[in-house]
This record gives sequence, structure tokens and C-alpha cells, in this order.
Amino acid sequence: MNAKVRGAGRLLLIGVLGLAVFATAAAYAGGGSTTRATAACPSVDASNKTLNLVLIPSPSADAIQKFIPAFKKANPGVQVHVDMIDYGTAHQKELLSIRQKAGAWDIAQFDNTYLTPFGAGKLMTPLDGCVKTSKAYDISDFSKGQRDYGKYAGTTYGLTLSTEPMIQWYRTDIYKKLGLRPARTWTEFLSNAKKVKASGLGDGAIMGWGPNVDWWWWAVQWSMGGHLYDKSCTSMVDSAAGIKGAQYLKSLLPYGPKGGISANGDDVAIKFLSQDIGAMIQYSGYYGFTLDPKTNKNFGKIGTAKMPIGGTDATHLAGWNIGIPADAKNPGLAWKFLEFVLGKANAKRYLATGAAAIGRKSITTDKALLAKQPYLRLLTIPPTSRIERYPQLKSFPEYDKATVDALGNIMTGKVSPQAGLKTLQGKLSTILKGEGGHC
Repeated sequence: MNAKVRGAGRLLLIGVLGLAVFATAAAYAGGGSTTRATAACPSVDASNKTLNLVLIPSPSADAIQKFIPAFKKANPGVQVHVDMIDYGTAHQKELLSIRQKAGAWDIAQFDNTYLTPFGAGKLMTPLDGCVKTSKAYDISDFSKGQRDYGKYAGTTYGLTLSTEPMIQWYRTDIYKKLGLRPARTWTEFLSNAKKVKASGLGDGAIMGWGPNVDWWWWAVQWSMGGHLYDKSCTSMVDSAAGIKGAQYLKSLLPYGPKGGISANGDDVAIKFLSQDIGAMIQYSGYYGFTLDPKTNKNFGKIGTAKMPIGGTDATHLAGWNIGIPADAKNPGLAWKFLEFVLGKANAKRYLATGAAAIGRKSITTDKALLAKQPYLRLLTIPPTSRIERYPQLKSFPEYDKATVDALGNIMTGKVSPQAGLKTLQGKLSTILKGEGGHC
């Protein structure tokens, strides 16, 4: 997957740098609900043949760079320069550079958690005029939910660079020996975990009970019909679904591996691929690691299935975005590059580089690809599924940290789910006041 993003690297989001980014963006927010006419796609300036990219270390960034030679060959005289900046500081540097109108980069990769501050601050170029008219990009190759992945307040500020829903992974060999099937409900998932643990074949299951515990709690409580807040930013975390979700996460702990209580996002995948564990709930973007025997001790024994349902068919969708900074010096050539790399014609080549898949319909329904990577079918999100992303908030770092702290206390037994979420409800209500009554 996009390692260093969903795991330890992303933890810096809740630190000083992350707070600075969101606070600065919020200060310049121009009213996220403002309606504007669709801007035309920027035209190519034939006199400017220099293109500057800022990317964040990840398989997606590696894939983009592999397309540069072919793009240069197709566009003689074009020079492409890449700045690679680690996740912990990339977004702050991007934001400050764009605010200062430095014109440092024509293309910028960013995590979807930053879409709101970038969009609210008008720091990225609106791309609707491009995606609506580009036959090469072909926006119709995406389902509606995925078309909206790069939108803030109805405007597209980022293209989808990876499609990473949270899915169910399981050990096919262990499940076959015990006569188990992938769980359709959370009740079945817990039952399977208990049976695997009791069999002595391995630990039952793993989730992220550590410093990223909120990602898993969000997914579970969303599938149980819960909401984090309403459209007016009223916090709802201590709802019946929220409490039930926290109770469920804690109930799985006895059937997890040693050290599971401290596992971050990357640790969950590493433990599952290197130990004997019956199942895990994890983002689909890690699938590339299953294809390499060097990173997957259980090579050839990993199956995937839809995340269990707890009453509501909900899809927790994550992944990268990429766009054109508002101060780009060469936006026309930037779009031409993005159209080339991420267009429909090169979609299979992009996947073949080892990048996390982009959920185009032409990819998720391709029989040859599905035969090799069956998880791709799970990137087809049905229109009936409720798609939920990371909370799209200008105050996300504070929101994230408060939630992790509260859930950590619940998982370790310091407080009950009811008491812990009641306290969290009060803290988040204060934090959400900074959103201006619009979520």
C-alpha cells in the first residue's frame, strides 16, 4: 500500500506540523459552500516546456515517475522535475508555498485528509472544466461515488490517485481447514476469530487498536448506522452505534495477536502477512505487498472479501489525490501530464507499476486483471453503499487526536465505552465549533 501514509508517517498529521497546515488553511478559507461557474481547463503554453512536480514517497509516486520518460518522448523538449518530500512535512510545505504564490510546483500529490483545507483555502486549481471535457481521462469510467472523491463543496480539486476502501482479508488455508467463510456480518467476523483462536492454528483476527484506532472505529460504527456529526457539525459520537462500535472493537482484542493493542496502520498489515492470523480489516491499498513472497510469509494464502456489515452497507474509502496548485506556472502542461498518466488508456499500465489501484470501472471489471488480483472487484462500490471518507474538517488534526486518545482509553480499559465517548462528545463539540456550522 501507500506505506508511510496510513501508518506511522501519517501520525505526524496530529503533531505540530499538521496543526499548522490546517490552521493556516482555515484562516484563508473562503467559504466552502460558495457556488461558482465551472472554470475552463487551462490551455497549454507552448513556450513553457518545464513541469515541476511535488510527490510524497509511496508506490503511487513511484508509478508516476515511471511514466515521465514516455511523456517526454511524446512531448519533445519538455523537462520534468520532481521534488520528493516526506509525508510529515509535505503538506505544510505545499500549503505555505502556494499561499506565498511561489509557483514552485505545477502538480502536487496530497492525502485526501487535506482536501478540505486545500479546497477551502482555494489552494488548488478547479479541475471540473478538464475532467468534464477530457475524452482521454474519461470521468464516466468512474462510479459517482468515486467521481466525488476529489471534490470539496461540489468542486473537483484533486484527481483520484488511489482507491483504497477498507476490506476484509483472510487466510484461505486456515479458513478452509476450519470450514469457515468470509464474514458477512460483524457477528460472524467475531465468531470466526474465536474459532481460529480456539483451533490453535493462529490468532483470530487483527485490527488497528493502537495509534490509528479511530480509522477502524469509524468504519465499524459507520457500518452500524452511526455518524460522527451532522451537516451542521453537531457531534454524534456517543450515539448507540458509536458505543456499540467501540464495544465491538474491544471485544476482538482477546483474539488478536500479541502486541495488537499498539499496532498502527502499517503494523496491522505487517503482522497479518508475517504471522498466523485468521483475518484482518485493512485498506485494499496494501494488496501489492501480498504479491511479493519477500513481504508476505503467507504468499498464495490470502483471500479478500467485502468488509462485514453491521446493519448498514457502508464503505470506508481512503486514498491519495493529486492536483494542480493554484499558483502553478504551467497548469496547461500539468493537466496534459495528469491526463497522460491517469487517463483511461494507461490505467492498466499504472496498476502494473505496483501502485495502489485506481477504481476505474474498466479496471475493476477486467477479467484478466481479476484473475490475477481478485481484490479489484471490491473497488466497485455499489450505488447503494454509503461512502464515508476521513472526516472532511479544517480541524481534522485536533479532531483526530482527541478521538484517538479517547478510544485508546477505552481499548485499554481505563474507561467504559459509554463514559469514554461521552467525554469525547464534549471535546469534539468544542472542536467542531471551528467549522462554522457547515460540515
